Amino acid sequence: MKKISHISRTELNMFSVHDLDFILNQDKLKDFIGLPFSMENFREQIKLKKNSFDQEKRNVLTEVLSEQYEHLNNNDFAIDQINRLKESNTYTVTTGHQLCLLGGPMYFFLKIIHVINLSKALNKKYPNHHFVPVFWMASEDHDSAEIDHLHLFNKQIKWEHNQTGAVGRFNNEGLENVFEHLLSLFNEERREELKVIFSTIRGENYGKAFMRWLHEIFTEHGLIIIDGDNKQLKDLFKPVMELELKEGFSNHSVQQTNEKLKNLKRKTQVHSREINLFYLTENERTRIIKTEHGFNIGERSFSLADLLTMLNDRADQFSPNAILRPLYQEFILPNLCYVGGMAEMNYWAQLKGVFEKANIPYPLLQMRSNSLWLDLATNKKMEKSGLTVKDLFEDLPSLKKKFIQKNDSEPLSEVEIDQRLNQLGESIRASSSEQKNIDAWIGSELKKVEKSIDQIKNKILKEKKKSHEDDLLRIEKIKESLFPGNHLQERHQNLLHFCNRNSYQSIIHDLTLAIDPLNNGFTIISEQNDTK
Repeated sequence: MKKISHISRTELNMFSVHDLDFILNQDKLKDFIGLPFSMENFREQIKLKKNSFDQEKRNVLTEVLSEQYEHLNNNDFAIDQINRLKESNTYTVTTGHQLCLLGGPMYFFLKIIHVINLSKALNKKYPNHHFVPVFWMASEDHDSAEIDHLHLFNKQIKWEHNQTGAVGRFNNEGLENVFEHLLSLFNEERREELKVIFSTIRGENYGKAFMRWLHEIFTEHGLIIIDGDNKQLKDLFKPVMELELKEGFSNHSVQQTNEKLKNLKRKTQVHSREINLFYLTENERTRIIKTEHGFNIGERSFSLADLLTMLNDRADQFSPNAILRPLYQEFILPNLCYVGGMAEMNYWAQLKGVFEKANIPYPLLQMRSNSLWLDLATNKKMEKSGLTVKDLFEDLPSLKKKFIQKNDSEPLSEVEIDQRLNQLGESIRASSSEQKNIDAWIGSELKKVEKSIDQIKNKILKEKKKSHEDDLLRIEKIKESLFPGNHLQERHQNLLHFCNRNSYQSIIHDLTLAIDPLNNGFTIISEQNDTK
């Protein structure tokens, strides 16, 4: 049994004021994101998208998706969703991520479940329209160091592959060794289930294998997975890539927005370049660099006419970078909303001018759900230590100090000591107000007293800690298990971390029940004893 609760993100020290603007106060960001996220604003977003997304795009999109899904098992629901995309009243809600090994950190799944549940909510609110959850595979990303490992049981499990280029084009050699290693970490009962899950990760390349695995997990939820590394889709996007090569329009727009963001002391997440395109071959993804005389791709030089001819012949060999990838996504999908993490929110806020220049509607943005999963053993330890879930979000030294103060029969009141020390200092200064020549000396001596008092307080606290050594060690272990390396659990642990106590699909089921896309709080999933 799982108990679901929420803590307001404003009560946690994990989010800055600027972060909270994206979560709770998007009206403040209209200059950078257009329409603020709300269920009501989907009505306006539909009008914007309807005017720019024609039937030709729908036909090409559904043809490509049908081809990408034809080799997958249990695809009836997915094919139905794809066919619905031909209809003018069908739209998408999208998230995306790199092709991390078995999803990588837990938040990979939170993003997907968030868009699935948001689509369900939209289908209820707008019954005359249909909404499809979409996962965009970042298969053209070439940063393999970010996708070749996962963390499990205090170990880093790594896929040794020695490949370069777009990760979706990697062969799958070496993955079997990873799966064998993972299986050895589980008990026999779980091992059998995981063997079935790992067996789905197969195909002619890593992109297809990843898609098959993800489809099998979410086949009952109507999730559509799309691989943008496709010639037909990029042929649609040719006009935008041509404009980029001719004018470098995206960089100019981003730089203008960056200045506005910096003036408001807001973060700029991604770096823009003169040309925000790569050239893609089977084993390389190479930046296209504008020069005084034309363009360089690696050590080769090209004129603008050369590149335009290459683009016309093989658009699939051109690859948008982080600046143009969102534009490509919104160009080929009837998308209304993008759901992402805070880093994604920050870099999307740099892009509104790029969308305007390309005459593509900018989507609604929503911060993804956050979650913390408390297992039964941890709950018992917390209960024994008298800790609340909210306590856990404090840093470890503060948490320890709070515990000592709460459980000390004669607590040390640091606030009272400091107040009395201030009063003493003020009294001494008042009594010597006529002796101006000793002001500096009095100040210096009072500093020495303050330092001595601090040393006394620290010594007392140190001795008190010794009397609570076992309790404090327990708190340390609780904190490390839930915030490994002082990171949020969701940003470190893989879903497999919970699989010695739960089946893989039951975790997905519990997350699906827990994640509420319309609740702005931090989601707490707490395992409860069934006998309670």
